[in-house]
Amino acid sequence: MKNEMKNDEAVSPVIATILMVAITVVLAGVLYVWASDLANNNQEDSPDLYQYSATDHADVVDSGTDDSLFVLQFSRAPKDLNWANIVIQIIDEDGVPATCAIDAGEGNCKLIQYGSDVLTWEKAEIVHVVENGKQICEAAPCSLTIKISDVRTGVDLTGSGSVVVD
Repeated sequence: MKNEMKNDEAVSPVIATILMVAITVVLAGVLYVWASDLANNNQEDSPDLYQYSATDHADVVDSGTDDSLFVLQFSRAPKDLNWANIVIQIIDEDGVPATCAIDAGEGNCKLIQYGSDVLTWEKAEIVHVVENGKQICEAAPCSLTIKISDVRTGVDLTGSGSVVVD
């Protein structure tokens, strides 16, 4: 009677162990790929997550070299953006680029910020772009192209791209 109760169709313990290890390795690989892809796509400071808008400044543009040109602000930003991580350029109608900075010194144009942190462009902050000793917009109206780049990745932030200064 003992011989009749044996089941010859069962999987051997060695094969069962190999199958369990193989399934575990495959599941671990799938979870690793999924988690790493999720982490790469959701970086909080990725340039793709920032969008800016540019609007004409209310001041009248004249032939001087200290005109207020336009204002920049974020239309979408997950968090404040460090000034050290971005370069802002404006290109005039002749195609000549001018790099703008907070501490412009003798640079072509400067950024005047009104936020509480001088090291970052804050999410709700409006930044004024002003000529700094160089004639960028000689007479209104003039069309300026704006390029804001992330220096870490070389990617341009999305936004207005141009503004007409009246």
